[in-house]
Amino acid sequence: MAMHSKKGLSASQTRRTSRRVNDSVIGSHVARPAGRRGRREDDSPVGTTRVDFSDSRRSRRATRGMVEQVDVQATSGESDADYARRRGRRGYVEEIQVRSRRRRIAVLTVAALAVVAVAVFAGVSAFFALSDSQLSLGDSNATEALVAPAEGEPYFALCTAHLGSATPAGAAEGDAYLAVRIDEAAHTLTFISVPATVSVELSDGARHPLSEATSVGGDAELIRAVASLLGVDIAHFAATDAAGIERLVDIVGGVAVELDQEVDDPRAGIQVLQAGPVTLDGPSAVTLLRASNYADSYATQAKMRALFTVNLAERASSGEGLSFPTVVADGASAVSTDWSSGQIIALGEVLRPLSEVTVYAAVVPGRAVEGEGGARTYEVSDDELATMMEAVRAGNAPESAAGNVANVDRSLLTVEVRNGSGIQGAAARCGELLESDGYQVEAVGNVDDGTAYPETMVIYKDAAFEIAAKAVVSDLSAGRVVNGGDFYQFDTDLLVIIGQDWIG
Repeated sequence: MAMHSKKGLSASQTRRTSRRVNDSVIGSHVARPAGRRGRREDDSPVGTTRVDFSDSRRSRRATRGMVEQVDVQATSGESDADYARRRGRRGYVEEIQVRSRRRRIAVLTVAALAVVAVAVFAGVSAFFALSDSQLSLGDSNATEALVAPAEGEPYFALCTAHLGSATPAGAAEGDAYLAVRIDEAAHTLTFISVPATVSVELSDGARHPLSEATSVGGDAELIRAVASLLGVDIAHFAATDAAGIERLVDIVGGVAVELDQEVDDPRAGIQVLQAGPVTLDGPSAVTLLRASNYADSYATQAKMRALFTVNLAERASSGEGLSFPTVVADGASAVSTDWSSGQIIALGEVLRPLSEVTVYAAVVPGRAVEGEGGARTYEVSDDELATMMEAVRAGNAPESAAGNVANVDRSLLTVEVRNGSGIQGAAARCGELLESDGYQVEAVGNVDDGTAYPETMVIYKDAAFEIAAKAVVSDLSAGRVVNGGDFYQFDTDLLVIIGQDWIG
């Protein structure tokens, strides 16, 4: 078998390979001879390879073993001419430049987006921080009495407003208290108005009007008193005053309401609000909230306060004019609350649109009585309140369980009063009391049979007047409701027979 030696490179192949190596390295380079005593002229030791470039930076990088390769890589079987043409194309250089620019743009874009994101986050954080600092309760101790609700369950909030009065004589009832049941899932709001003169027992062991609770134990005392009265936990608290109400109304550009009756109460303000559609400005809104000289004062007042509150919230969250977050920020200084601005905005989003939310309004059942020195006190009807709150906690209308006497329009009821107590003038005094409560007393006299009745009876014949009869019993603080059927003869809606238990 013949042996053949390996054939070496030809002269042309050697030159071509040398050119490719030389061309592939940027810059010219010259290897310098070693100096005397085994050291190179630049003091580098003998045996090391020194490569100089025309560019000093590249020379330093080469010393560290770094060579920049930018040429097109040769492919197998490619001729020198093809390689030279491909490497010399303008598109090759431009492509490198384009890719470089794209990388720089991408980096700058990411950096810019990061800066914008940080700026937006910082701006939003500053926005909420400022709003929350203005909304905060400050030195109020309200949070001591608040009870967090179960996740996803309805909860109660206590909203208060120190409204004052247009005249000193009305200052005693210048505070408004609304306990609001908020059911986000069912989109239902239930407003329970608590009269400021309700008598409650406070932590000092004595009974006071509810309006004195804060002077005894701060906002926490007020929250606990309302929670105890209604038999519920209070999860949130918000407070404002007449100036705050005016500011909120001005921010949203006025609040539209539909009034069932004229509002003309000198103790509330100089404005007279006509029945029908009205757009309230700040001062007229305060007048509406203060007014109480209605025929069924407490019930109508509760309805007006609930109506105003819902319409104000609807106007603020509707997106007309200012956005809701802007309204919250602008109005933050007018309200003190444990709610953060983010929570208020979230609640507004959940309940939007408020025009489609179910709204109930009622007042704590009871009646106003005049005590010593002419001071007025609101006496609660415990049984009626228990019945009402049972319905409210179940998510029903306040009057759905056996009715709410506070919502009875007494001005529409006709009553006949007969004296069966044997005490002269008892029927007349009872008639005067009922007229002062708004009833239409059409007749006063004695019973026909001369019988002495041991107890007072309020008699109805039409089942539609059962709740009205309960209202009379509540207002008289005496008596028993009786379905008279055909046994009693009278032409009015109700017949009241005064018994020996009634003290006029």
